[in-house]
Formats: sequence, structure tokens, C-alpha cells
Amino acid sequence: MTKNPKQPSRDWVLITGGSHGIGRALALECIRRQFAVVIVALPNADLRNVETELSQIKGAVFATFGVNLVKGGAVEEVIDWLEMGNIRPKYLINNAGFGRGGLFENTRWEEYRTMMQLNNQVMVDLTYAMLPILKKTKGGILNMSSVEATLPLPYKSVYTGTKAFVFNYSLALRQEFKHHNISVTALCPGPVITNEDGLKRVKAMGTLAKIAVTMPEDLASEAISGMIKGKDIIHPGVLVKFMAFLGIVIPRRVKLNVLEKMFSKYRTEEAEEVEEMETIKK
Repeated sequence: MTKNPKQPSRDWVLITGGSHGIGRALALECIRRQFAVVIVALPNADLRNVETELSQIKGAVFATFGVNLVKGGAVEEVIDWLEMGNIRPKYLINNAGFGRGGLFENTRWEEYRTMMQLNNQVMVDLTYAMLPILKKTKGGILNMSSVEATLPLPYKSVYTGTKAFVFNYSLALRQEFKHHNISVTALCPGPVITNEDGLKRVKAMGTLAKIAVTMPEDLASEAISGMIKGKDIIHPGVLVKFMAFLGIVIPRRVKLNVLEKMFSKYRTEEAEEVEEMETIKK
């Protein structure tokens, strides 16, 4: 579905997983800054809701494409659709992803595989496919990592592993793409509430959790500003910057022991969703 596509004076931003959570907040921030926005997300109620929301913003220029990105051939479908619509994004935001916490063996292997596909493989595939366009538009890429990328969290091993990949991949690719005048930025937020269940869990965990977490809308402005400026790493918010600093200065052995104790509740709990940016429905 496409809305108001014929306004070439605006630069396009493509956002994966842009129908809810952080992706939706980034899309709204881009619209506020007079970008034209492409949202690529699952073809579900969230996508329909964000279409309605954007339609009500005066002057908003946007297009949406509903697809399950882990499906075979999905990236090719996105590229073909962009070409048919003559849409050449200046910025690519690889936001789609999800995570789970709990004992390693308590999560089904199929979920781990999907997590690695969406958090990592789809990001690499889409970046590779979009590179010819980005070489012409001379913009940038914003990849969704996490402050946990440098904090190997027990009981969130696969999730933090995928975010460590995003972090290192982004910084390495940044050095290569600077020769194409394309910036690559790693966005590393802390805990973010992206749905009602997450909000309920945070309220139940008490004051400390309420201080540590943030809402998607609170990080969107800093994230988009950093992307436009071509920053290498964005740690949105003072507390997240402090967490990242502690992750560097605390010795690894001490850090791992502390983190294991902090998350040891997972030893007696079923696997639960701890961060969701794009829910995969089969």
C-alpha cells in the first residue's frame, strides 16, 4: 500500500519493523523532520494502524510494504517494489528484530533460528541489496544494536550475541562505506518498552526497573539526529551512556558474575519475551 508517493523533493527513509515500538517512533520522528518514509513490516493490524496514524498527519509522505522479512525472497520483493515505485531511499534503518530471555534450553531452536535470521541475516541481505541505491543517494544506514552488545548477558545469550554482531558489523562496514560517502551508525539503546506486556513487567519489577527503561518516543529524536550527522555509535540517554561506560571499565569476570546474579531469576522461570521490535508470526 502506498500513500502520497509523488513528492520527489523529500529524501526517503526506509525503516524495517516500522509499524510499532521503536520503528514506529523512528518513522514518526522522520515524518516530523519532513522526510518521506517507507515502512516495511509484517502485513498485520500494526501496519494498518500506523498507516491510519500517518494518514492523519498533514503533509506526511509515506509508503508501506507488508512482508515477512524472514520469508525466502522477501528482500528481493522489497527491492522490486521500490523500483516499481521509483523510490530511492537516502537512509536505511535496519530496525526489525526481537529477543528472548531465559535458560538457553528453554527456548525452542526454531525461535533462535528466526531471531538470528531477522536480527542479523535480514539486515545484511537488505543492506547488500540496497547498496547500489545508497551509493547514488549518498545517505546513511542506522542499524539497531543494543547497549547489551558489549554486555554478554547470561540467560540472554543468543539475543546479546545477535546484537554484538550488529554492533561490530556496523563499525566495520562504516570504515568500508566511508569511501562511498555512506555513513553507518549503530544505535545502542538500553531497555525499551515496546508493548503493554513489557510495561506490566517493568511496573512489577519496581523502582530500579522504572528508572532504567525508556519509551520508544524518548530515543527517536537522538537516534535520527545521530543518523543524519553520521555518528558511529548512539547511546540514547544519560543512563545508557553510563551503562555503556561501566561495560567498558568493569573487568569482564566481575561483570559476568554480577550480570549472572542479576538475571538468575530466569533459572526458575519459563522463557519469556524481554524485548520485542518485530514479532514473527508463523
